[in-house]
Amino acid sequence: MIVEYVTDKLITPNEIADLRQAVGWNRLEEELNRLDLADFLRIACYDAQKLVGFLSVVSNGATDAYIQDVMVAPDYQGQGIGSTLMTMAIAKLKEQKIYMINVIYDDSLRNYYEKFGFYSVLAGQMACHYT
Repeated sequence: MIVEYVTDKLITPNEIADLRQAVGWNRLEEELNRLDLADFLRIACYDAQKLVGFLSVVSNGATDAYIQDVMVAPDYQGQGIGSTLMTMAIAKLKEQKIYMINVIYDDSLRNYYEKFGFYSVLAGQMACHYT
């Protein structure tokens, strides 16, 4: 299998919503279609024309970056796609001289993220769901 990794490509909200659904997450269609949604960095992985992996980063461009939405389609998991997405994102953020990179993860994924140099810190999070 040969996959292609791309940055700065227009990825449609529907492609992202479909991948979110494939990995068991909510589609967030309304949110993904907002005109003011702007990621600092997006990296996509394609098998032919099919989006099979995706990672986005939000950042102020200087002090902090937050890696979010690391997704790999179920049929493609375990093949290093997620690790490649993470490695590419971290390298890009370091090139940009971002002071601190953050990621929120479930405790079951601690070992996965630690291999990239992340460590757990005390943090707070609040989810706001609008209906």
